[in-house]
Amino acid sequence: MKASNLLDTKTLSFNDIIGNGKIYKVPDFQRDYSWDEDNWEDLWNDILTINENNESHYMGSIVLLDKGDSNYQIIDGQQRFTTLSIISLAVISKLKELASTDIEKEGNTERVENLMRDYIGKKHSASLTYSSKILLNDNNNGFYQRLVSFRKPVNVKKLFDSEKLLWKAYEFFQKKIEEQYNKVKSGENLASFLIESVGERLLFIQIAVTDELNAYTVFETLNSRGIELTSTDLLKNYIFSLVSKGSSDLEQVKKQWKKIIDIIGLKNFPVFLRHYLNSKMKLINKGSLFKAIKMNVQTDEEVFLLLDNLEESAYIYVALGNPNDEYWKGDNDLSESIDALKLFAVTQNKSLLMVSHKYLDARSFNKLLKAIVTISYRYNVIGRHQTNIMDKIYNNASVLVNNGKGKISLGEILNSIKDLYISDDDFKNSFEGKTFNTNNSNHKKQARYTLYKIEGQVENGAKYNYTSDAGTIEHILPENLTKEWETIFSEDEHIRNIYKIGNFTILESNKNRDIADKIFDIKQEMYSTSKYVITNTIEASEWNINALKHRQSKLATIACGIWKIQYS
Repeated sequence: MKASNLLDTKTLSFNDIIGNGKIYKVPDFQRDYSWDEDNWEDLWNDILTINENNESHYMGSIVLLDKGDSNYQIIDGQQRFTTLSIISLAVISKLKELASTDIEKEGNTERVENLMRDYIGKKHSASLTYSSKILLNDNNNGFYQRLVSFRKPVNVKKLFDSEKLLWKAYEFFQKKIEEQYNKVKSGENLASFLIESVGERLLFIQIAVTDELNAYTVFETLNSRGIELTSTDLLKNYIFSLVSKGSSDLEQVKKQWKKIIDIIGLKNFPVFLRHYLNSKMKLINKGSLFKAIKMNVQTDEEVFLLLDNLEESAYIYVALGNPNDEYWKGDNDLSESIDALKLFAVTQNKSLLMVSHKYLDARSFNKLLKAIVTISYRYNVIGRHQTNIMDKIYNNASVLVNNGKGKISLGEILNSIKDLYISDDDFKNSFEGKTFNTNNSNHKKQARYTLYKIEGQVENGAKYNYTSDAGTIEHILPENLTKEWETIFSEDEHIRNIYKIGNFTILESNKNRDIADKIFDIKQEMYSTSKYVITNTIEASEWNINALKHRQSKLATIACGIWKIQYS
């Protein structure tokens, strides 16, 4: 089909759009009103500028779905439409106030009636309530209709967040209109401000389509002044539109969608969706999520299958970020591995872990998880290698497992990610230069994790909880360079070596406090009384650069044995 048959494009003023007798409906599944004071302030400043300079201003594109009989759904533009209608209401409210105080009473009363008809809607002859030109979604429309009737909320504190934003917007623009009236000094000029500066000079590129799929396709390619729909919004709108013809199906989809969002969290959903898709198909970047869904989900049946899979995956996805999740209850090894990955802030592996959890037995999954902890510590924490390579390798491994449907062995999975396992030589070299800035909370946790793992290794496999154990990080060369230490380390040497892992050890808090910045001889005497093996075995006649390097190299050798995968 030719593009000209898919959409109708026009450049129209706000007056053209709102004054044509058409009804604009925000679909029930669209996002709630979300503009805030920064958006209101920007829009108001634009209006003042065009008022002062007598010029026009483009407000971007709006996408409308023509439902017939002069009814349109707003696919993109609801934030701007709603806000401009609130500005209109604020102007009309001021004119009502003027009329009620006998200021140009007859003229302002007539202006109120005309502006309400032109910008807000028609008054019902019997109920005397207004039938508005704009209808918001389920969550917002009730409150919006109160505004249209100039009824204040009963209790602002009890309003939903989006309703509070609508009310705050109304109050914000009432204040701005009051300031504007103080400048123009008459109801006629105030009405002209709305009709001309807002109505005539704010221009939109209106794109009207007659097919729902085309509406969302058009929207995908456009940027607007408003808060853009995220991939989450696009997906939600799209799958709801596919099942919208059957009310029972739509209700079921709404409930399942809400359940998934409640599990994942709205903010985290796009990242989850990307990991989910990357566990099943070729690597997808965050800008192509909706496109990938649209290519693979085009029927009611496929919508329900997608939602079932998303819900199933959501539980394990959340668990992979929470060492205390019930999934790992009673298995300290699994919980410890999840905690480590969270500490490392490595998430590229989640696609592989999600799909592997589905197809591997518990023992094999535990081994895979431990292997990924090792790889992540070597590759990310110590090696600091590029993450884009990780994306590709983990994606390929995920697709391998998914396509294998349970027939891919743990060994095959480990081989598929082998390129992320940096060699012992590279690991040792990187470790010997590794620093952890203990003034950074995450770096400090990683340093504790490293030290306690090494402590456990040299103490014949003893188990420590690095987060709860009472030991503290002791800087052998103290953070405060005293005169005594200046005889051994220059200021530059101090800066370059103070946060090296070889300069750290674990020490009881009271002992750490007692020795503070004292010279090494005094410190070493205290170290010998410590319960921690990596501390009471420190041997050096003097703590200088050579001694520090020697210890860092020694720790690197131990670490190489801790974080190791035996590839055949």
